[in-house]
Amino acid sequence: MNHILALYCILAAVCLALILSVYKSKKESLKQRAAYKKLLSQKKSSEVRTGHIAEKFAPFLDCFPHDPESSVFLGQPIDYIVFEDEGVTFSEIKSGNSQLSKKQKMIKENIQQGNVFWEEVRIK
Repeated sequence: MNHILALYCILAAVCLALILSVYKSKKESLKQRAAYKKLLSQKKSSEVRTGHIAEKFAPFLDCFPHDPESSVFLGQPIDYIVFEDEGVTFSEIKSGNSQLSKKQKMIKENIQQGNVFWEEVRIK
């Protein structure tokens, strides 16, 4: 009888050790996931900041096809409006793998379809 009780105690101890091991492993996995998410978030934030800096310096780079003096920075939703004798250009600066936002795509489509208007508002 004592042998059976000892066997149950050993079995219970092994089961408890397994449960604790799985719990510890799961807890460590959650910590690693949280650390990965934090690192990924920091990377994306850094990329966004780099993009914002690039937007502001773009008119002074060789790849910018317009006169910087004719370029007016807006930032949102389009980066620049360029006023030249040949016309007005809406210019969006992108770096890396960044894509146009939904709003920017809508603006691009409106421009390409000729849905751009002049309006003069007088305030009295």
